[in-house]
This record gives sequence, C-alpha cells and structure tokens, in this order.
Amino acid sequence: LDALHGPAGRGVAAGEDPAAFPPTRLLAVDVRSPAEFETGHIPGAVNIPLFSNEARAAVGTAYTQKGRFEAIRLGLSHTGPGFSNLLDTLMGHGAKLGDSVLVYCWRGGMRSGSVAWLFSLCGFTVRTLEGGYRSYRRWCKTIVGNAHAPAPAPVMVLGGCTGVGKTAVLHELRRLGEQVIDLEGLANHRGSAFGAMGQAPQPSNEAFENVLALAVRRLVPGRAMWLEHEGTHVGKVLVPFGVASWVVNAPGGAMVVLEMDTLLRVKRLVEDYCSEENLKEEKWVDGLKECISAGLAKKLGGNRVKEALQLLDAGKWEEVAEMLLGYYDKLYTRWLSQTQAARTLRVSCPTAEAAANAALALQAASAPGEASEEGRRQSKDEEPPSTTCSSPSSCPAAAGPLEDMQDKASKGSETKEELSQSENVPRFEGACFCGEVKVACRGEPRSVSYCHCSICRRLSGAPFSCQALFTSEQVELTLEPGAGLNSMRTSRGVERHRCASCLAPVRATVLGGRLSAVPL
Repeated sequence: LDALHGPAGRGVAAGEDPAAFPPTRLLAVDVRSPAEFETGHIPGAVNIPLFSNEARAAVGTAYTQKGRFEAIRLGLSHTGPGFSNLLDTLMGHGAKLGDSVLVYCWRGGMRSGSVAWLFSLCGFTVRTLEGGYRSYRRWCKTIVGNAHAPAPAPVMVLGGCTGVGKTAVLHELRRLGEQVIDLEGLANHRGSAFGAMGQAPQPSNEAFENVLALAVRRLVPGRAMWLEHEGTHVGKVLVPFGVASWVVNAPGGAMVVLEMDTLLRVKRLVEDYCSEENLKEEKWVDGLKECISAGLAKKLGGNRVKEALQLLDAGKWEEVAEMLLGYYDKLYTRWLSQTQAARTLRVSCPTAEAAANAALALQAASAPGEASEEGRRQSKDEEPPSTTCSSPSSCPAAAGPLEDMQDKASKGSETKEELSQSENVPRFEGACFCGEVKVACRGEPRSVSYCHCSICRRLSGAPFSCQALFTSEQVELTLEPGAGLNSMRTSRGVERHRCASCLAPVRATVLGGRLSAVPL
C-alpha cells in the first residue's frame, strides 16, 4: 500500500476528496478475469487478464476434476499464443522497459507468478502481491468491514431530517479543510427512494468497501472525520459494519443534527429534484413517479401514492415534497433516537445556504461543553438492569449507578495523544486465547473489582469475574488480518465483545462506548 498510494495518515489538501486517489506510484496490474476485476479490485489498478471469463471457468473446472497438471496444460493452450498481447497491453498503459510493476491475482499464485515471469523476462522490474487480492480484501475488512474496527479519527456524524442539505454541507466542510468521507458520493446514491435519479450505476459492495478503506487510510488520525448519518445501506450498497458502527456511536466526536424550517427544506428538495434542468431531461417526471409507486407504495399507502402521482402530473412539486417529508421526518426521528453518541449537538439553520450551515456546524463542534439537553436527559433516564453485584460501579453487567459511571468517564477524559505523550503513563497489554485480538490499555484504570452478578457468572462459568474499568480512549484493540469480534448486548447500555475465533472475552463497553471494562 505504501508503494502504491504512499504512507498512511498523510491527509488531503483542503477541498480534496480522500477517495479521489492520485495516480498510483507504480503500475498495478490485476491479471484476474474481467468479471473478477469488475466486481472489485485495488483502486488504481489496471486489468490485463491472463484468462477470459470463459477460460478461467474452464481451467478452474479442470483443476477440480482432473488435477493441477491438466489445468496447467489447458491454461497454456489459452494463454500461450496471447503472451505478446499481454506485453502490448502493458505498454499501452504507459509502462516502459525498466519500470516497476506490481502484479497480483486472487491468491498470489500461478496466474500472477506466470505473468510476473513474462514481464520480468522482458525487462520490467516486477513485484507480486503476497497473498494476492485476497490479502488486500482481508485488510479492507480489518479497516472498515469489522463491526468493531477502531475509528481512525474522532468521528463527527452530520445528521438532520430530509431536505436540510447534509451532503451539500459536507462538501462545504471539505472545502474548508475538514476531513470528509462522502458515503453517498462513493455509493452513487442520495440515500432516499429517489437517490438513484441522475446518478451513475452503483458499485458493488466489494468495490465500495475497497475505496472506502483506502480513503480511511489517508486520514490524519488527530483530526476529526465527518460522516453523514446513514443507515445500514445506501441504495443497494451495504455500509461496512465498521463504518456503520462509527455512524451510530460517533467515537471521540459527536452527532451534529441540523434543524431547518419545513418550508426551507421543501424549497431545497424542489431545487434538487425538480429544477428546470432536471425537468428538461426526457422521462424525468416518469422516473419520479416510478420511485414513488415502486419504492414507497407499501410505506405511504395506496391513497397517498395516488395523490402524489396526481400532484406530479399537475406540476405541484412543493406539495409532493411536503407530503413526503411527513413520512421521512417520522422515519428519521425514530432513527435518530437509536444513536449512541456521547454528545448530540443541535444546530439551528435559519437559511438553506450550505456554506452558512457548514460554518454553524463547525462552530457547534468546536465549542467546548457537554452534550445537548436531549443527550443529558437520555443518559439520566437510563436504568441499570436488575442484577446483584458486589461492585455495581464498575461491573459491565450491572452498569452501576450512572452518576458514578459518568463521573469516572469525566475523570478519565485524557485523549489518546495526551496518554501517548506522557512518559510515566503505565501500559497494560494482553490478548485473547488464540492471539488474534490484542488489547492495550494506557494509564491507570478507574476501578478494579470482582463481580458475582448473575450475568457475569453465567457468561464466565465461574462464581465471580474480575475486570478493570477504563475510559474508552485508554483502550485499544488490534485485530490480526482476517480476525473478528462477536458482540452481544447483555443489558441496557452494555455490550460485550469476544474474539470470533476462540470466543475469549476481550472487552465490554458501557454508556454507549464511553467506558470499557477489560477482563483480568
């Protein structure tokens, strides 16, 4: 990755999209079949297939049914006469004799090895990707695909009801120099039932995840990362589990909710979907009608769908938008209530101008202070589960009196940078039974206790358990490539995590992730 895209964490210039990658530093050649390449590939790579789609299928069948030797013979019959075409195609991509070339296939086996031999024989400096494209996919899963992948930077989630212009505000934040990952832009979809209109075809889930992982890799760890408040999918593209978790929890950051008058939102929606330029396109209105009748029929009901279609025929765009906002506002209110962000900041937007609203969002995000009134009220209303515990203030199952827990969280509010810069901060390290998940804790724990509550006894199979309570900033999980975590919510506000391979407990999160209990 360093050879292709440069070092990680180097950031982007103001206004630059982290997912708009500059040309790779050396030519990456994907020798898999065109169908494999189309499904997903390393961003920036070019496809010089050793086999066509049909030939790959035939060679794979021969390998399974007749063995390796017969598969090689069949492969040579397909590729031998075309070796010169491989060289011509490589040089057609601008490669010159002596240039460095990276060659990869699925597993780093015979396909990439044979092409690398050919290119090296002809005078190119050739490297092959150890483990092939499969190793890259495992890395992507570690970065964004794992439900408990650590966020690369403090996460600011930009929310708000339909029509507030979240995507436009994100673009303004990027122009102002903020780190922004535009999930809808990468997915070629605006997120609603009308989101595909005027957009390019959506990428595959694999391709979306590949680009997203490299975009995350470019971010500067110490600076905030802005994401839009998305669900589990954007159109037909699934949001990777890790990114979905960042959106829900906003680790190290906050949920910033834009609030705007309904009339302003209606005006903005009409400008986005029913502008004069849009209406000039052939069958644009028919596309709007199809989105309503196909995508919202079950949710709106037959009568309201019929009314909306009649309003579209009459050109009453504002009335259609206002009708649909009634549905989307209820949906978003329910969705917003599911956030587990430690802070919720509400920003009143008196205008629909994206630049002004971006400035307001930045001002709210940079202002010191606690969570919004709603966020504090939600925390106070949380009730601990009815379990008995010898030390309820630190047991992750009981979650203890929330006032004590919140005090512990506020007392341990050191940032990762402060902890890493201090020379005298102790560091505790451990791992699960199989070693795929490693745990590192910086600084002294807020408390250490034994617990004999019913949940801890049942999960540990022992008469009691012992754990140390840290703030989440003090705890860092490192997963080996291909490793994963299983999570289970055992009580309100408490989620326990185990290694997916050996099932050893590694951490429990409390208070929406603000505190972490590490088993001893």
